[in-house]
Amino acid sequence: MGRGGPTAITGLDQSPPLTGGRRKDAVEESDLIARAQRGDEDAFGQLVRQHQDRVYRTAARLVGPDDAFDVAQDVFVKAFREIRRFRGSSALSTWLYRMTVNLSLNHLRSARRETDRRERYGPGTSEKPPAPDTAIEATEFKEQVWAIIDSLPERQRTAIVLHRFEELSAAETAQVMGLSTGAVESLLHRARQALLEAFRARGLAP
Repeated sequence: MGRGGPTAITGLDQSPPLTGGRRKDAVEESDLIARAQRGDEDAFGQLVRQHQDRVYRTAARLVGPDDAFDVAQDVFVKAFREIRRFRGSSALSTWLYRMTVNLSLNHLRSARRETDRRERYGPGTSEKPPAPDTAIEATEFKEQVWAIIDSLPERQRTAIVLHRFEELSAAETAQVMGLSTGAVESLLHRARQALLEAFRARGLAP
C-alpha cells in the first residue's frame, strides 16, 4: 500500500520518544510544530516519535492490532499534510487523537471483511506474567471483554476507549469527539450500564 508523506513516517516504530521535563517538553513541542509548519520534515519526524505510541495504541483498541499500523501511518500522513492548519486551540495530542478516532472509525465503516478486533493492548502490564495454567483463561476472558466492548454503539465504544484505556478525562474525551462534556458523561454512563448487563449475562460479573 503506497503512502505519501515525509520519510520519517515510514520509521513509525523505530525511534524512542523524546524525554525531558514537562515544561521543557511543551516549549520543545511548540518549536517543533512551528518548524514542521514551515515544512521541516526532521521536526515533524520528532513529533511522530513523541506521539506514535498513543496513536498506534488508540488505533489498535479501535480497529485491532492487525490494521492499527496502517491507520497510524494514515494519521501521520494526514497530520503532515494538515499541520499548517493546526492553530493550537487544543493540544497537539488532542488533535492527533481526534484524527486517529476519525480515521479508525472510517476504516471500520469501510471494511468489508471479517476482522478479529478482540485482541487489544490492556491499560498496563502486570508485574508478573500469567502462570501457564491461567494464561489460556486470561486470554479467553480478555477476548470476551473485547467482544462485549466491540458490541457497543460506535460513540459509546469510542468514549470508553479514550476515557478508560487512554485515561483521558471526560473533558478531554469531549474535545477529541467534538461533543460537550455532559454528552460524553452520558455516553460513558450508558456504556458502563450496557457493559455491566453484558458481563452479568455472560457470568463475568456478579
